[in-house]
Order: sequence, then C-alpha cells, then structure tokens
Amino acid sequence: MLSTFIRISSFIIVLLFCSTLYAEDALIIHQNYGNTHSKHKNRLENANHNVTMNNAGSSSYSYTANNYEQVYDIRYSYNFSTADKDRFKTVLSNGGTVYLVGENGNFDARNDSIVTFLREVTGDNNIAHSGNSCCGSGAKYSMNENRTILTSYSTNDDMTVVASGYFSNIGSNGKWLLKDPSDSNKVVAAMWDGDAMSSYSNGKVVVILDINYASHSSYYTNGDQAWIDAMITNVITSTVNTRSATLSGITSSQTTEFNSYRNKAVNGNQIYITQTGDGNALNILQDGDDNLVIGSDLSSSAVITGDSNTTDIDQIGNDNVLGIDIVGSSNNVSVYQNEDQRAKVNVTGNSNTLDLDQSHLSNSGEHYMSVIINGNSNNVDVDQTETGNKKVWIDIDSSNNVTVDQKGTGNHYADITLTDSHTVDVTQDGSGDHNATINLSGNSTTIDLTQDSSTSQNYYIQQNCVTSGGCGTTTITQN
Repeated sequence: MLSTFIRISSFIIVLLFCSTLYAEDALIIHQNYGNTHSKHKNRLENANHNVTMNNAGSSSYSYTANNYEQVYDIRYSYNFSTADKDRFKTVLSNGGTVYLVGENGNFDARNDSIVTFLREVTGDNNIAHSGNSCCGSGAKYSMNENRTILTSYSTNDDMTVVASGYFSNIGSNGKWLLKDPSDSNKVVAAMWDGDAMSSYSNGKVVVILDINYASHSSYYTNGDQAWIDAMITNVITSTVNTRSATLSGITSSQTTEFNSYRNKAVNGNQIYITQTGDGNALNILQDGDDNLVIGSDLSSSAVITGDSNTTDIDQIGNDNVLGIDIVGSSNNVSVYQNEDQRAKVNVTGNSNTLDLDQSHLSNSGEHYMSVIINGNSNNVDVDQTETGNKKVWIDIDSSNNVTVDQKGTGNHYADITLTDSHTVDVTQDGSGDHNATINLSGNSTTIDLTQDSSTSQNYYIQQNCVTSGGCGTTTITQN
C-alpha cells in the first residue's frame, strides 16, 4: 500500500534483533465518542505509524483488510457484523493485530459479539464476559503486577477506567493486561496471541472492556496515555508478525523488470564487448541518442573479466542502454548516463569500486538501474539525480558498503536485498513519492535511511539475522 507517512525531523534509532521493522498501517474504526479516535491516532503517529480513520457509527462500512497491519475498532455500542469478523480474520491471517473496545454490562450486545469472535479465532469456548459492570466510576487499576508484557509502563502511573466491563474467563491461553486489583477474577483488558489463536497463530487480538480510558479529559490521565503507549510499544507493534506484502511498492516482478529494459529500439551507436585480462583500462564515450553497450550476442551483458581493471563508460544523450558484467577483483567501474537511461551492472568479485551515476538535466524521463553483486568488500555508490522518476534495484551478497542517493523531482523507488553484513546509506530527497524496500538476512548490518519530501514517504525494512547479539543499527529519518 502506498501511503503518506508522518513527517518527523528527529531520528528513530532501533536495534533490530531478528525482527521486522517498518512503519505499520493502522485503521481506526470509531463512532466519534469523546474524541477517543484522535487520541489513539496521535499516539500511533507518535510511534511513526500511518493512520487512517473511519467514522462508522453503525455497522455499514467497509475497508480492504489487506491494507492494514493493525485495526482498532474502538466503537463501544455496536455489535460486529459477519463482514466485520471476516475482515478482522483477514488481518489476523496476515499476521496483524486487531484491537477491540467493549464496555460495561449496559452494552452486552457489543461484548457478546467480541466474545463470539474470540471463541471463533481461538477455538476456546470458555472465554466469557460478565453481564455486570465493574469497578465503579474513576476506579484505578495498578499495573505493578504485570510487568512481563507491558514492560515500558511506568510503575508510578496507574490506569484509570470508568464503569468498565470485565471478562470472567479469558480461556486457558489468554493473557491479562489489566484487572481489578481488589478482585483478580475481574479482567478488564487481555490479549490472545500465538498458541491461543488456533489457525491465526501469527496474529493477535487485544480487548479492553472500557471506552472512557481515552475519552473525556478527566479520565484520559497521564497513566492512561502511558498505558496506550505501552500497548503500542510492547504489545501491538513489537511482537506482531506483520503481513508479508511489502508496503513500498512496484513489484509484479518489478513490473516485468521495468518492462524489459532492453525493449527500446536502439538505432544509434552499438558497442559489443568481451574483454579478458588484468590491469586494463577501458574508456567508452557515446554521445547522442539510442546508444547501446552490451554483450556481443545482443542478449547478454558485456563481459569484462580480470583484476585491477579500470572501466569508464559515459553515455550522453537520450534512451541509452547499458548492460555490463564485471568478473574479478580490485576493479574500478565508473558509469555516467544522462537523460532517459537504462543500466544493468553485475559484479562478481571482491574489493571492487563502483560509481554509478544517472542524471537527467532537462527532460522528464525515467532512470532505471539494476545492480547485482556477489563478493566481499565492494564499495557501491549509486546516484540518480535531477528530473525524472528514479528506480534502482540492488541485490548484494557477502559484506559490502552501499550508498544510494535519489534526489530531485519525480518519484523515487529503491529496492535493496542484502545477504550477510553491510553498511547501507539510502537518501531520497526531493519532490515526488519516496518508496524504499530493504530486505536483509545474515549478520549485523548498519542501515541509514532518509526520506525528505512534501509528498508520500513509505518504507519497508525486514531483517532476518543469525547473529545472537543483534542485527545492527537502523536509523530512519523522515522530514
């Protein structure tokens, strides 16, 4: 889902420990009571999530469940429709979180529908709520008991609920979050995840049987605000196994590899290269339109094999195409293209230096670059600047340093796949949408992603590391 994210000027620095990190898309369904929706929205946005709100004062509303990792139904007086439950189940199947609000015994239809839904997704028919109200008006519930789940909640702040409902039974695998300190059998808030979720084990359901904790200012205490933050930090975001679809965009096999980059008619200069040897220098300048540098069979890339070679290719003009394979170590490769350009560069070897530059000074075409590297200690610098849309796909194995700068007008898209340990610096700056997809696996990697624009900012970062001490440091900056 392409979406507009919260612009922030401060840094978000997170240590990734074998987990997934990205700004999640959240939907808030509400009935415009006590401004509860805005309060949840503000706290979610403070946690760098993208938030959509739907004022659904009845059951007559719809949304595409696949577009959200988190769904908050904070209505309190409407029971669920079959369509509601189906959408919730889709979110859970994708590995997302469903957050539900109920109320006291005066709203049993709503609470009954929550319990029915919980029984369906957990398979536990022992889950039950009481038809009575709980705890009086303005009662406080100490969270000091439950430190294993809400670890960031301050022990100095109590949660305030007002004439809430409560669960009389949360089943064999439910986990309580909030209960009456004077009666431990009365559970006001609980969650179900993992083994508790039957066929939805990657998802999570969180329920609180009170709406007033985030309604009127006299109830929305510092403790309640801290509790919502702890929920977002400890319960909903940090442990959710998010949906597999990437947020960042393009694909469909990257739109059939950008409509097969070689499909443009090439009527200009054509150079076919096969070179073998060490310590060679190759300089190519093509000036004009529709130029080609490619392998001699017209279907594969040009091949330069050997060590310590210097390759310098400049294509000046419009609609030029470059395909080149570098096989060897300690090579220096410099590529410059301007106007509407296509380039594919594959490197196999170690300690190579690549300086790849696409700059579009006057027209509104598109830059496309694909870079594949197998080897260690390679330094890769990709610049796509000035006007026109910019697309770069990078796939790198082993340990390398990668810098990507996409700057200027037009949309920006970077898709980077890295295996093993790397240092990655990605900057997207200028007008147009910014989208970055980064997939990491292996050892510790340092990532610095900056998105700076007045339009959509969207990123997806997934890391699967094998280092027990952690996966490195990720810094996300959105301005």
